[in-house]
Amino acid sequence: MKKVFKIVITVILIALVLIPLGYFVVYPNYNKVIGPIKRFDIQRSAKELTFQLLTELVPTKDKVLGVAIQSPNNTSIEESISKDTVLESKVLEELGTKILINSIEVEGLVYEGLDSHTMNKGFWHFPISSLPGQKGNIVIIGHRYLKLPPNKDTFFNLDKVKVGDRIEVVQSNTQFTYIVTESKVVEKNDISVLADYSDWRITLITCSPLWSSKERLVIVGKLDKLYKNT
Repeated sequence: MKKVFKIVITVILIALVLIPLGYFVVYPNYNKVIGPIKRFDIQRSAKELTFQLLTELVPTKDKVLGVAIQSPNNTSIEESISKDTVLESKVLEELGTKILINSIEVEGLVYEGLDSHTMNKGFWHFPISSLPGQKGNIVIIGHRYLKLPPNKDTFFNLDKVKVGDRIEVVQSNTQFTYIVTESKVVEKNDISVLADYSDWRITLITCSPLWSSKERLVIVGKLDKLYKNT
């Protein structure tokens, strides 16, 4: 009887230690610890392995990962940028601009450059598009497979964004909130998504469908002026 009593007391004491430990250690790191476990999928892992093997063979990695958008006359997105375009300064990088989409655990820095190789560093701000908070269309283009979850600086899960979700553009001196209004897939030669508009919007672009660069996944958000800081 005494032995049973000791076992019960021991179990209770261990529980009293582990429960608070779990709450203060595991819970604050839920997304880092539990998130990857919940998202683990054998089928997806197999696809990832297959993708890595195939990109080492054929086609080339750049061809598979590329998100070059082409117009009907086969002008690529880079060729649509005038040769006279000059980046006098990298304002977005100086302000430490980040894109955050909490609903799909996306967070990454925005980089500026005149060609798509900029995406190898992070999310690429299309250089002739508007700046955050400005009237017009701010276009952000990103790789979908260069990095995989649980990395956050990737558009791998961009297809899981829903209308009503928030896209946060955070800078050192301000923050803008865009509300997702549209999610669509377009042909890769559809450059209308790059057009300037008379409203305040953000357009996120990546490859589609998953593990392919056949089409383009486009997410459109409109600036929520209630959250606009000036």
